[in-house]
Amino acid sequence: ARVLYPQARRMVAEADALSRLFRGRENRVPLTLGIEGDIADRHIEAFVHMAHQAMPNLLLTLEEGCHGDGRLAVEEMCCEDELFLPLWEESYVMALPAGHPMASVESGQSWTPIDDWITCPQHPSHQRLMALYGRSPEAVAGHAGSLKQALHMVAAGVGVAMLPQSLVNGHERVVTRALHLPAPTRRVGLCYAAQALELPALRGLHEYFQVNRMVNIEAA
Repeated sequence: ARVLYPQARRMVAEADALSRLFRGRENRVPLTLGIEGDIADRHIEAFVHMAHQAMPNLLLTLEEGCHGDGRLAVEEMCCEDELFLPLWEESYVMALPAGHPMASVESGQSWTPIDDWITCPQHPSHQRLMALYGRSPEAVAGHAGSLKQALHMVAAGVGVAMLPQSLVNGHERVVTRALHLPAPTRRVGLCYAAQALELPALRGLHEYFQVNRMVNIEAA
């Protein structure tokens, strides 16, 4: 399917381009991208903004989940037969409810052990974060199916979660604290099959983002 689908998409795109040409319409280059969960809204918007800067004639379709000619996703969510082009990297931070007892403790001061972690057992980041949670089952206050759901639980006052900085920024009911240990990081970018680079739109974006990524997308 990964071999045939990009070729089929290219054939359909070429047929649509011919149809628009004969109808006198603007010649736009189509591309469909899936957006995986747990990516901050501002990062999605920055990516779309830069994509249209790179290709003003881009006809972009965004879908949720594992769909399209490629995907905007965390690196751990790439399939074994996919390639990954990193766009930006960010750190995880400790997110606490604004009314949490530890919210008033400044970074660098001594903290009491956390006994109300919110974890995401099915998320790719879970294994890397387990060492921070402790081994006691009583140290877990709840589970979430995604990092965004964990953020909602933090904002509701259920407990504390380790979340990417971009998801927490600007949330008025959540405060963050730095870790005493080196913070885990994650990379977000484009997941795509090698054959998908035959599509003009994806190939154009790939070439653009190889030069303009991470720093520029954060500033967009």
